[in-house]
Amino acid sequence: MGNKFVMVGGGSTQSPGILEVLRQRAKELHLTDLVLYDNDAERVSLLGQYTKMYYGETGSPVHVSYTTNIEEALKDANFLFMQIRPGLNKQRAIDEKICLRNGVVGQETCGLGGFSFAMRVIPAVLEIVAKAQEICPDAWILNYTNPEAILSEAIYHEFPDAKVLCICDMPVSIEGAIAKYFNKDMHDLTFKYFGLNHFGWWSAVYDENGQDLLPQLREDVLTGKIDTLLISNEETTEDQYWIDTYKRMIQLFKRFPEYFPNCYLQYYLTPDDMVKEDDITFTRGDYVMQGREKRIYEECRRVIAQKSAKDSSLHAGVHGNYIVDIAYAIIHNTHERFTVNMMNHGAISNFDMNAVVEIPAYIGSHGAETINVGEIPTFQKGLMEMQKAYEKKTVEAALTGSYQAAIEAVMLNKTIPNYNIGKKVLDELYEANKQYWPELK
Repeated sequence: MGNKFVMVGGGSTQSPGILEVLRQRAKELHLTDLVLYDNDAERVSLLGQYTKMYYGETGSPVHVSYTTNIEEALKDANFLFMQIRPGLNKQRAIDEKICLRNGVVGQETCGLGGFSFAMRVIPAVLEIVAKAQEICPDAWILNYTNPEAILSEAIYHEFPDAKVLCICDMPVSIEGAIAKYFNKDMHDLTFKYFGLNHFGWWSAVYDENGQDLLPQLREDVLTGKIDTLLISNEETTEDQYWIDTYKRMIQLFKRFPEYFPNCYLQYYLTPDDMVKEDDITFTRGDYVMQGREKRIYEECRRVIAQKSAKDSSLHAGVHGNYIVDIAYAIIHNTHERFTVNMMNHGAISNFDMNAVVEIPAYIGSHGAETINVGEIPTFQKGLMEMQKAYEKKTVEAALTGSYQAAIEAVMLNKTIPNYNIGKKVLDELYEANKQYWPELK
């Protein structure tokens, strides 16, 4: 019996890479039906028509459809790949500019850009998960939607029994870069990682002989032998933002050399530098709209107009492969090791037992079995506790509409220097997002 996969947010320009991996690996996934679902009729029609032609003309036996009807999409589903963005990148750019105008980080998962995105997306995601529990309760939901750290807190606490895994491709992308530096196959290495999503560290990197490679990487950084890592994700190798980000990641490691940092820590440990480097007239949201979005939708329109996708192609990168690898592990009960966001439940022994953390786990048909981390050092633990408090207060604000919870969340975010700035940015974001946020009282 075949599997039905549903792309929730199927009109997203993040979809093509996943769609290509699904096409290539359809047989091993037992994939027979693929549905692109989105509440944006124009976008899902563009990606849906393109995908139908592309799959058909490449000889794929998978039945492809697209819809704006969620009940129709979810009926008999086995897997939901979820990546949605209420307000689209247009709202993202508005948030970024509000934050930068006030001299604080505006990034879409960190700082108050992430807070605003969470306030938009938490109600929408919880509504989708609730609908899935009603229509296809046995389906696995693999969530790629950002800000993953905050969303995972909301999902796991609101739906503790749902079959959901919250994942991110950033750790595996950095692990690929580390593997490339040592000229190793990533699958021959074992990465010891802990933290929160976009807020974590690698404490060891073991090779196939059990040797920890992190001390060598540390020495090479501290002696100035290297000032960056080569990007392993082909989707971002020519992107100046990611080129600069990988250099700053090495700078962070040089400043705090105990453990290797996730690159997003740049926004929390050096927020002033990040604000200085951002262009308020052309933010990352603007870049995506003028770049990837424009390119992908124009290609869809071209293919639809000529009624053939034979001269078109999709790229299967890290983003697509990671989520499909996890689906494969569930289908075939492989117990392969992945980094996921899960309830701590003692894996990090000196951290909140009921908090969601990002740690390695073995994935099989039953879901994720987290791997013990043990105690973590005071520096990382202290940063994580403040960040986790921010995440929990953000969820509370989104679910209750409490202005007090919102301002408390804002003040817990490390990118905010004082109350006056925090309140000003919060109020401006609320005014700009009234059609998306819950009403605050």
